Amino acid sequence: MDIAERYRAAVVAAFDASRDDGELLPKLLSEACVAVLPVQGAGISVLQDLRVPLGASDPMAALAERLQTTLGEGPCLDAVKTPLPLAVGEDAIQERWPVFGAEFLTRTPYRSVASLPLIPPRGTQRLGAMDLYLTAPEPMGTRLLFELAASVANPVAAVLAGSPVGEDAAGITMPVWLNSDLVHARMEVWAAVGVVLVATPMENADALALLRAYAYGHGTSLDDVASRLTSGALEVGEIVEAAALG
Repeated sequence: MDIAERYRAAVVAAFDASRDDGELLPKLLSEACVAVLPVQGAGISVLQDLRVPLGASDPMAALAERLQTTLGEGPCLDAVKTPLPLAVGEDAIQERWPVFGAEFLTRTPYRSVASLPLIPPRGTQRLGAMDLYLTAPEPMGTRLLFELAASVANPVAAVLAGSPVGEDAAGITMPVWLNSDLVHARMEVWAAVGVVLVATPMENADALALLRAYAYGHGTSLDDVASRLTSGALEVGEIVEAAALG
């Protein structure tokens, strides 16, 4: 079997074994990557106003995904801006995204990343990206990179774009793979941005940057800061004061 057939078989087997209705689809798609591809981790995210990690193959890959969201930089964000897949090795990661690179190379075993844009069939706007993480320091070869874009990323985009819809707890209709804790956490991030906007004259982008800077400076995630802010455990004034102190 070729790569596309092996990947399809792994996805079908994982989905049949999970007996899931779709909420874990991005996670299963990521796990199938590690099962049949020469990679050690994988994650899938969508990107609109905010990058939303939908699923990852394992906790370490999930950490790598969260770092890009918390820091606001990384290969996924760059890949979504272009129509082409992106492969970067250890040296390029440090040069292109110094803040992300320092955290990524220190906190995960990965040393290179391949990011594949997810483009739905007959679509021109990218849905998001699939990140493939490798422990080898060299970037993935160009031939394999483009083969995976065609054989894996394109089918994944088709699956996500064509997945069934359902209702969340609030009765809002959405694709079932959007009804997950990860997505709801990102919605809480925007609620936290709203709290900052009410308390300060900042614009959305500046408020989000403020939250990211606070998370990075305190060694935590953007999700954690958002949760604490919206629950009242953290005050906007504390975040602004921390930013002023530098």
